[in-house]
Amino acid sequence: MKANETTLREIIAGEQQLLVPLYQRPYSWERGQLSTLWRDIELQADRVGQGKDNSHFLGSVVLAPGPNNSPGNPEWLVVDGQQRLTTLMVALCALRDHQAAEDPVHRERINETHLINRFRPGDARYRLLPTQMDRQTFKDCVEGQPFGATDSLIASAYQFFRTKLVEVDDPADPHDIARIESVVLNRLNLVQIVVEGDDNAFRIFESINNTGMRLSQVDLIRNYVFMHLPTKGQFVYDTHWLPMQQKLGAKGMDQLMYLALILDRGDEAQYNDTYRGHQELLRAVTVDKKDVEDRVEAYVKNLARRARYLERILTPAGESEIDARLRFLNEWKGNTAYPVIMRLLELNESGEASEDEVIEAQRYIESFLVRRLIGGVTTGNLNKIFMRLTRELTGEEPVNDVVRTGLSQARLYWSPDEQFRSDIRSRAFYWAGRTAQQKLVLRRLEESYGGKEPVELSDTKITIEHVLPQSPTADWREQLAADGDADRVHKELVHTLGNLTLTGYNSELSNMSFTKKRDFLGRSSLVMNQRIAKHEQWGKAEIQSRADELAARAIEIWPSPLDLGPVGPSRDWTLLHSALAALPAGTWTTYGDLAELIGSHAVPVGVHLSASEVLNAHRVLTANGQVSKGFHWADENDDRDVHEVLSAEGIRLDEAGRADPAQRISARELAELLELPGAVDLSEAALAADDDYAHVGEHEQRFFQQVGEEKGPQAAGAVSRLLDWWRGRGGEVQFGRSAGASCAPFVRLGSEILPIVRLYNKTVEVPFATLKKRVPFNDPVLRDELRQRLNEAPGVDLPAAKLELYPSFDIALLANEAVWDVLVSAIDWFVSRTKGATEVE
Repeated sequence: MKANETTLREIIAGEQQLLVPLYQRPYSWERGQLSTLWRDIELQADRVGQGKDNSHFLGSVVLAPGPNNSPGNPEWLVVDGQQRLTTLMVALCALRDHQAAEDPVHRERINETHLINRFRPGDARYRLLPTQMDRQTFKDCVEGQPFGATDSLIASAYQFFRTKLVEVDDPADPHDIARIESVVLNRLNLVQIVVEGDDNAFRIFESINNTGMRLSQVDLIRNYVFMHLPTKGQFVYDTHWLPMQQKLGAKGMDQLMYLALILDRGDEAQYNDTYRGHQELLRAVTVDKKDVEDRVEAYVKNLARRARYLERILTPAGESEIDARLRFLNEWKGNTAYPVIMRLLELNESGEASEDEVIEAQRYIESFLVRRLIGGVTTGNLNKIFMRLTRELTGEEPVNDVVRTGLSQARLYWSPDEQFRSDIRSRAFYWAGRTAQQKLVLRRLEESYGGKEPVELSDTKITIEHVLPQSPTADWREQLAADGDADRVHKELVHTLGNLTLTGYNSELSNMSFTKKRDFLGRSSLVMNQRIAKHEQWGKAEIQSRADELAARAIEIWPSPLDLGPVGPSRDWTLLHSALAALPAGTWTTYGDLAELIGSHAVPVGVHLSASEVLNAHRVLTANGQVSKGFHWADENDDRDVHEVLSAEGIRLDEAGRADPAQRISARELAELLELPGAVDLSEAALAADDDYAHVGEHEQRFFQQVGEEKGPQAAGAVSRLLDWWRGRGGEVQFGRSAGASCAPFVRLGSEILPIVRLYNKTVEVPFATLKKRVPFNDPVLRDELRQRLNEAPGVDLPAAKLELYPSFDIALLANEAVWDVLVSAIDWFVSRTKGATEVE
């Protein structure tokens, strides 16, 4: 074999072709592997921006001569490393298309330099040719064509990189995407191993991939440490290493090693290279051969000291304000701030930072996290922000001043008071961050009132309540109409902080009238609820007034950044851009869905999309699935027919040009795709968890009344027949409380209930997003089998792109005997698989 260190640019240079042989598995990288690679790419791109000459070792690539290899036709079999190579080539396609949206020259530049052999015919055109199963999808990717197989992992990888490029593209930095391209091509180092022509490539492949359990980075560090302790090893292990390991456990030790590296190297530390980093630190310690064991023991003692800090961070049991703020940070899941916190504790113990300074620094960190959350700023770069800040904490200046100054830089988007007040008033807080973070913000606000009666706000039974309900009744709509269009006012206000509170009565309150809610809220021990209960009504004026009241308190709780000049470009449209970038192939959404997601209105969403070059903007349609009359391409020279483009991308259009409703992605599904916490609550919101069957008759009557009014007596009769059949088998049915009535046959799994389908007054919904979290349907193969079984029904076509979402079909189809039979058969199969999984457990 011949081995040499190389880069992607060098491997794919010239007119050679890399062939993935048939014995290789299909492309298999999913979000976990892609996310790890992306973090490494971002870190390296950031270093390029700082003028540092670093690279990252990605792995090996083993090549063997192909069957047609010759000096004039360089052809190589990829014996090992096809997953890395395919991923990087897909990333280049995404980089090409992202940059070509601003300047078409990038398409030809990247294609001819890296992706294709322009003058070669047929398959020889492609510099990488994956195994047969992935070949056509990869070709589609390189040619910039709509993916024929929308459920392909290659298509998913392309979508992943397009989404990440949208997120990272900073309008204030014209070179950020170019730096990422440079990293992909030049800074991800590979070891290229070329085997001789007479070697058996398949046997080499087997040997490379037939490996045992790999050592962890902590195992490698421990082995390297004790290699330098021939006489003191047992003493150091018993005295320092073992207590540290017992204190933190395997996961904590892994965290400690990475944090220790950050404290030494700041943002140059890389998680995947933790072992290599400690190896270099230990080499510096042992370069002088005198007293090596003493110096290595000191190294381990330093780790043990930092282990104490990490233990305090992870399990803060003290009564001091430092510990109280650590508990808040842990509930927030603010792991990215741990390096700064560890440095603060270190400086406090050494006497270089007072306790008051540390507490003030913690206040700034908390404010930074909370204000960015409420402002809708994505969290993707928090890790790098805090890693850089760690190196600035030297103890030479007050640590609170260093933290505040470091986090106040313009492009870090720590909002000043005026912006913070505006965000609280207008942003859809219910979509921001995780549910636990939202509850923490509301807890802090409640605590600021200083209620006389203590309330355990960390109780899991405490939930977030929409005072103005998510599904308003006729009475609520009539009240909202006094402020204008009821739907518009509702979407504008319902998810804002001014309309949200904490309660233990969420399912009881649901969307009852404000008069009834006042009674519940007035009896609450929470001061914020008592203040809401003092109002005679609850509309726009009251919600905005409460938002202003909460904003005043929030500004007191979470201090502002320093005024260091302009605050940087607006992030207002970040969530919208991310949502459109995340649209699966072959799907569409509406202006109203996007407006609901970001807390805006359909009109400004349309205006923004028409004036900006936004990925997938042409897939935003009107509520009935038609292209807006005012639609035009952002490039005035683009004369493509948008209907032809939509059809080519797999969106089915009828004769009137209306898109198939089954392919529509709703606001709730957009939230699922972006992993927003509100999506979890919304997925369960249609059906209240209510075992009080005294009220079932009322809800059941309302449900059938609405089905009859919307779809006629035949559809209502078919649904009634279905529920009677289900109950006859001993099944249970749950009815929703919301204004848009609903019901679901469900099975019980211990204390949980699992809906099979959800029936609304117009549609039958298949809750794949809920099923994917429960055994056995966390297996995508089983969910797909359910989808295929349901698709056997005439008129039902659930797309594979919605296998983790909420596809639906028209409830009127149940009046068709053939559809009814298929659904009954699918439910029987569902129950048998569920019971089988329960018995196995």
